[in-house]
Amino acid sequence: MLFLGSLRSSIALLIVLGLLFLSYLFLTIGELAGGYIPTLMIGGWLGIVCALVGWYTALAGMINSANGTFRLPVGQLS
Repeated sequence: MLFLGSLRSSIALLIVLGLLFLSYLFLTIGELAGGYIPTLMIGGWLGIVCALVGWYTALAGMINSANGTFRLPVGQLS
């Protein structure tokens, strides 16, 4: 639901929520498969990448709201 709601916001937020969905999906599949380690590892790594992109998105939001000379791209959708 959050992913669908973010379709009209920035690309960075869309990527964060997409990675979060994929991370939860792989972790759930790994647990339902009886603790299948490769699937759980993929879900864990996707979670780490999601956190890094989330930190970038939060930093870009703070820096861009200050209207300074330094700005980080987040790719605004219409």
